[in-house]
Amino acid sequence: MKKKLIIVLIVVICVLVTLLPIAGYYFSSLVITPKVWQYDETYRNELKFKRFNEQYYKDLPKEEFFINSPNGYTLHAMYIPKGSNKTIIFVHGHTYTLMGDIKYLEIFRSLGFNALLFDSRFHGKSGGNNTTFGKYEKYDVKACVDWVNRKNGEKSIIGLHGESMGSAICLLYAAIDNRCSFYIVDGAMADLNELLAYRLKKDFGLPAFPLLHSASLMSRIRGAMFFTEISPITIVNNIKAPIFFIHGGDDTDIPVEHAQRLYNTYTGAKKIWICPGATHSRSIIVNRKEYEKQIKDFLTMIKVI
Repeated sequence: MKKKLIIVLIVVICVLVTLLPIAGYYFSSLVITPKVWQYDETYRNELKFKRFNEQYYKDLPKEEFFINSPNGYTLHAMYIPKGSNKTIIFVHGHTYTLMGDIKYLEIFRSLGFNALLFDSRFHGKSGGNNTTFGKYEKYDVKACVDWVNRKNGEKSIIGLHGESMGSAICLLYAAIDNRCSFYIVDGAMADLNELLAYRLKKDFGLPAFPLLHSASLMSRIRGAMFFTEISPITIVNNIKAPIFFIHGGDDTDIPVEHAQRLYNTYTGAKKIWICPGATHSRSIIVNRKEYEKQIKDFLTMIKVI
């Protein structure tokens, strides 16, 4: 009997050793090489759900170009001037493109901001072999800030607006470069590893151990990051500029407590708005009028407008 149990245990261990790396590879792919939206597809999707007015977008003065990333690829970008020394840089969410940020343009242009939108690495028309939630993207944001300063002068007022994954990228960038005057993070996560453990349970009914550890290792082997490297809450107090945290009150993709913990942890100038009834990164869609008011109140508070 004892011998049979030992044999069964050996078989189970062999199965785990064989299957765990396969499962880890699969789940790492969902994070770092997900199926992404095609650029034109995101344009049609935003129009389908009436998130921006097509004629308004077509009438905007636009300059489309590519910015060289220090990571060895190009970033597809779009600059929309307003004739100002103030510029807002947008960073979109996971699997999407810069088209997801068009819906915010009218608010910021009405406040006198130029806008720079770009496709994050591995997304849209930009290069890059994978997405790393900020490990490498923070240096792409730095390249965008460099571009704005060359365009409008070193004394430019620059702000960042991030949505979902873009929020994490903004916060990780802010911890290494203090040239931006403010940050607006909509749907931010506090910690990627913690979030993925939650999503494994919620979406697949699976425990974090040992699958998440295998996926994290696979991610790093494949040239991306250990999931534990992406932890905005551990670096948030390295940021020197005001931060506005926005989150949907009904967000189940990234629970609202992530934003609340980031807000409570940050010791600098800050503001938080939890939008009632909004799911993930849908606050502007649920209540555009209040979203605009909250942005204006924040920028007034920090004396940018």
